[in-house]
Amino acid sequence: MQRTEALKAISSRLEGRRLVWFGTRGDDSESAAAIPEFKAAFSILAPHRRRHSVRSVSLEELSGVRVDLDSYEIDEEPNIEAFAAFRKSALQALAGHTAVFTYRPSVLVSALCFARRDNCRYLGLFKDFQAAFEHKPWVESSIRALGISAIPWHYVADEDQLDSLTDLSRGAVMLRRSRSSGGTGLVRVENFAELQEHWPHQIEAYVSVAPFIEGGIPLNVGAVVWHDGVTLHPLSLQLIGHPDCTNRPFGYCGNDYSAAQFLDATIVEQIQQDTLSIGEWMRAHGYLGAFGVDFLVKDGVALFTEVNPRFQGSTHLSSDISSAMDESCIVLEHLAALLGVDSPPTLDLTDYFAESQCSHLIVHWTGAETARIDGTQLVEGFDQSSRLRRSDVVVRPTVLCQPSSTVARLTFDGPISSTGFDLESGIADTVRTWRIAASAALL
Repeated sequence: MQRTEALKAISSRLEGRRLVWFGTRGDDSESAAAIPEFKAAFSILAPHRRRHSVRSVSLEELSGVRVDLDSYEIDEEPNIEAFAAFRKSALQALAGHTAVFTYRPSVLVSALCFARRDNCRYLGLFKDFQAAFEHKPWVESSIRALGISAIPWHYVADEDQLDSLTDLSRGAVMLRRSRSSGGTGLVRVENFAELQEHWPHQIEAYVSVAPFIEGGIPLNVGAVVWHDGVTLHPLSLQLIGHPDCTNRPFGYCGNDYSAAQFLDATIVEQIQQDTLSIGEWMRAHGYLGAFGVDFLVKDGVALFTEVNPRFQGSTHLSSDISSAMDESCIVLEHLAALLGVDSPPTLDLTDYFAESQCSHLIVHWTGAETARIDGTQLVEGFDQSSRLRRSDVVVRPTVLCQPSSTVARLTFDGPISSTGFDLESGIADTVRTWRIAASAALL
């Protein structure tokens, strides 16, 4: 769908309602700024800055703390005063004829929209309904039943923990919680002592176990479920666990869209067909809107890893690529789908390759303590030869930066990784130099 066509369809279906965004980062709503009805953006961190006419409120500015997004839940926000101010401001924004869309459903947004139901239209899934699609064992069991190749997770009750010794006898294994984000629920273990130490105890009293797959290539693709179809969005190499950018072994660090074009054509075709099939399965179960799928390529096969039933960390740059092509991006298509617009024909993944000459890197605070960190010093460390295109979500020393929280999101021209687990040496060196200096300044 052409971008102008999508914008026109969204404005028509909004019927004069003011559009309000609730998300993790304010700038993730950037592509929606072209919608005339877009009037307010509420975010956990980094307020929306694209359009000055958009009312922008971030919980970070109210609380003075930048949180770790991969472990944070806004529905469990401990700062009562800041949360109350955030909620009050949101209720005021929804007092008139409005429509709400969100990065990810939450109890907060559902509650606000029900409280303003007479005037407010919620464009999304109810939190408890969407949560079903975040339950990894249910989703992956259903996906495997479609005949899609997947990582061979099996499920071990807490009482049967000793059964995992058989798996360990063949090499390292991965343990995973049923619900997790950004690599927070994954751990690699190599012996029984580590198994006992790291076994995730959760209410369900079982854990997902799979063999550790050495040398796999992590990939991510975006898509949108419509009432009558599925559309695809750009494919990327996912950046994971780089020690200069995260202290989590499998922590999310960004996406390299340039690298995707070097994949074997059969892999790209398999990912395309599998993603469409997964989207159709989600549609059959009532899902609507944006989602993402992670794959791990090993021995010429793309293994399904997980579904992300929401927008993703890749959404911002994915939208840039589509906009450069004058095509509707994943944000606009998400809105159009939830407004009941008919699905357009999907582009092929290869159609995006010409404009996918870009990457972005998410740098997290790897220190062990909450501290005041100046992310602008990291940005200033890159010279003109670094291919740095843009920086955003940059933390300022006026807020406290929690361990593992985002310091900055850096967008580069061209590729920055070859495997997803490595990083171009010049970029890695710059980040490492900044990290050492920032840590030393706290001593």
